[in-house]
Amino acid sequence: MRNNNGFTLIELVIVIIVLGVLAATAIPTFINIQHDASRAVVRNLSGSLKTAMDLVNIRKEIDDSETSVDYNGNTITLVNGYPKPAAPEMRFLLNMELPSTTWTPNWLTVPCDGSAFCILGNRSYTNKPEIDDVTSGHVVFFWPNGYVLDSCFAYYANLEIDGTPPVIGFVDSGC
Repeated sequence: MRNNNGFTLIELVIVIIVLGVLAATAIPTFINIQHDASRAVVRNLSGSLKTAMDLVNIRKEIDDSETSVDYNGNTITLVNGYPKPAAPEMRFLLNMELPSTTWTPNWLTVPCDGSAFCILGNRSYTNKPEIDDVTSGHVVFFWPNGYVLDSCFAYYANLEIDGTPPVIGFVDSGC
């Protein structure tokens, strides 16, 4: 009598089915990791903005200035005592690079490309439905590489009302 060492066809089919079920449950988790990372990046940028505003406020008090402060060798223009919501000021505050010159201003249809973030600054507030805590002033938007300015961005809004602190937040529903 011969002793066969191996698997039967039924055993192999069962193993393949089990592996297929495991893969089907694991793949969505791995795909969702990228979205979680984008959400974390936008949230962290919002936190960095808050910290930078605190540092500018301290520097403003030290320099006793209401119009501009020196921040790491760069001049930050102030509006009502807070940084102007423009791309150069934000770039200096967060020590980030702007997109390359080939970047297009069609921020709602063309994904950010050329740097970690795209910045759209000094925009008059235009009733963006995702932002319900900003009612006036100028806004600067930051959105991560690979996304359009839709529902995955951080923002800084100078309400331009004397004594009113800026509004800093994020929208991550589309990340």
